[in-house]
Amino acid sequence: MTIIENGAEFLDRQSVYAKLIILSVIILIICGVYWYFFWLPKSDELISARNELQKERTKLNEYENIAKELPRFEQEFNKLDREFKEAASKLPEEKEIPSLIDNIYAAVSASGLESNTFAPKPEVKKDIYAEIPIDMRVYGSYYDLANFFDRVSKLPRIVNIRDLNLIQDKRRSTGNKIVLDASFTAVTFRLIPHAPPQPKKIGVQNVEPE
Repeated sequence: MTIIENGAEFLDRQSVYAKLIILSVIILIICGVYWYFFWLPKSDELISARNELQKERTKLNEYENIAKELPRFEQEFNKLDREFKEAASKLPEEKEIPSLIDNIYAAVSASGLESNTFAPKPEVKKDIYAEIPIDMRVYGSYYDLANFFDRVSKLPRIVNIRDLNLIQDKRRSTGNKIVLDASFTAVTFRLIPHAPPQPKKIGVQNVEPE
């Protein structure tokens, strides 16, 4: 007699209530096996897939927000690019430096100042530009000095005045005429051109024939 036949005979001898209990147990066992071997692994995969989908949606939202802001970024970039080019146009090229220094010196005498020191210094290189400082010391009235600064401000290139120090020159001052001893540094700038990238040299090894 097979196991199935024995099981069937055993169920026949049981009451209806016992049969329902046995059937319920069998159903629970089947459901447990299905849950453990089939549903649980698929559930973990489903949770992982949902999390990955949420990450992709978050990235998509970020990209969409960036795409919306892109026209504004382009406008700001174009504005900054125009401002940079405008500022760069006011920086002298290297070949224009001697002429600019001559113009600054000419502004001294044109303003009625007496020059004591006019000493261009070596340029100081920064990131993309270089500063060309000129140590200066002049004598004259407040009006003459103001006239000089006004002339320098109207030069076609940028010239900054730094470290201004004013004292009264008592030897030259007479009566109501006050002569100032002014020392300062006039600084102009130039862009440092970027050197084009140099091609890499490929070494060729000579092989002597045997």
